[in-house]
Amino acid sequence: MRRVPSDDPIIRSERLVIRPLGLDDAPRLQAVFEAAPDHFTAVAGDEAASPDSAAHEIREAAARPGREVALLSLADGTDVGALGWWAAHPEPGVALLGMIVVVPGHRGGGLAREALAALGVRLAEQGITQLRTAFQRRRRAIQPVVKALGFREMSIREHTKLGLAGASISLWEKDVP
Repeated sequence: MRRVPSDDPIIRSERLVIRPLGLDDAPRLQAVFEAAPDHFTAVAGDEAASPDSAAHEIREAAARPGREVALLSLADGTDVGALGWWAAHPEPGVALLGMIVVVPGHRGGGLAREALAALGVRLAEQGITQLRTAFQRRRRAIQPVVKALGFREMSIREHTKLGLAGASISLWEKDVP
């Protein structure tokens, strides 16, 4: 039996509430970004998030159908991370994971894995069968994290579809359950 997609934008898991954000939520997302400066070092080589990083992320998501930025919060309301994805991008049946951040004090307990599993359920309701992520190949510190989250590196053939940019990008994917 096919599940009926939920109209509720909030995604829940055993320990997390994953709530898509609007521009009014930028201060909360910015606080998560500032609590996890190593995320920006690993992903972009920056020492920390810029003061308008959260507002920029939320505005970019609002401008593109299927793109979402969400807070990861515990049941007591404590914000412990952020998640960003783009459904049906780059093609139907695929979603792009653009960001997963867990603040240092809450890492190592499986929250990122739990968030991705809950997101996977929601994406499957939308007909998404693959979750992909990409990052600069030189950002080697990210590879063990994406492997631990169940992603596998995609073939060089997939990289070449990106043209010359494919040589510097590392593409990863995992099945949506």
